[in-house]
Amino acid sequence: MQVLTVERLLANLGYGSRKECRALVRMGFVDIGGRSVEDPFEKLPALPETISVNGEVVPTFDALYIMMNKPCGLECSHNPQSHDSVFSRFSERFLNMGLNCVGRLDADSSGLLLFSNQGDFIHKVESPKKGMLKKYVANLARPIDALQLEALKTGVLLHGENKMVSAKEVKVLSEKEVEISIGEGIYHEVRRMFAAVGNHVDSLRRIAIGNIKLDAGLGPGDWRFLGKEEIASFI
Repeated sequence: MQVLTVERLLANLGYGSRKECRALVRMGFVDIGGRSVEDPFEKLPALPETISVNGEVVPTFDALYIMMNKPCGLECSHNPQSHDSVFSRFSERFLNMGLNCVGRLDADSSGLLLFSNQGDFIHKVESPKKGMLKKYVANLARPIDALQLEALKTGVLLHGENKMVSAKEVKVLSEKEVEISIGEGIYHEVRRMFAAVGNHVDSLRRIAIGNIKLDAGLGPGDWRFLGKEEIASFI
């Protein structure tokens, strides 16, 4: 079992290399339990709930599970091509901890976006074999009709695909607004499904993944850590 030192804890929390973490301690920037730590190699008998780094109180968990209310105009990439990255909303520390998107939303879509640095969690949510439903609200260019709804439910063949895809759930909210749930996660699936039935998505917002619903209290671009019950619903 690895001995937990202050240096190792800081490195695990994404504060840089071991050398950089040692420097933080020696400059007096790290407090644990209300006292300033001077020795980066000090052994910790137990994991503290929080530490203070340069005046910021930081939780000590190293497994990240986050939800964001993604606005339009951000790319789900560490190397964006045409827009700012969703990762610009996080501190460098989280990126150093290996934070990644759990699934994606294109730059023109908004709503619930999950992040984690845990590979098993990311795979479980993304894998089509797990049947994790993703729920969206689509605002359409033209009123939805009964034939289009029936086609969405029974299945459509998307351009470039070799098998039919169908909506798991469809609910009409108004003549141009539809709530739709899918399970596959094919590239631009919802937009392509509506195009296949002769309509067009003007705007798309994801509101749920599995049992996790977009927090109504999060403004565009805001994020929060998932709670224990939310995490447990995936694991």
